[in-house]
Amino acid sequence: MAKPPKDAKLQAEWLAAFGEPTRLALIRALAAGEKTVTNLAREVGAEMVNVSHHLSLLKDTGLVTVTRDGRYMIYALVDAKVVGTTLELVHSSGSKVFLPLE
Repeated sequence: MAKPPKDAKLQAEWLAAFGEPTRLALIRALAAGEKTVTNLAREVGAEMVNVSHHLSLLKDTGLVTVTRDGRYMIYALVDAKVVGTTLELVHSSGSKVFLPLE
């Protein structure tokens, strides 16, 4: 059996990132704009170490970016827009995911 192309593997990893409750909560929290780990942990009600772990996975799949602002790491969604009460995320392959924000 042939191996799937690399882009199919990356797309599958991107889609799989939505399948965990804490990551889903983080994605929804970031729909309102960029935030620090501390702000995200407070907002989703999780320990900072867990939030950092999930953000690392989201970064590895290309769902979030991170920038340093002094001693703070600021996280933001990649290729995302809010339309009404729905968050639309787009993978580089063109795949889209729509998440309700309410």
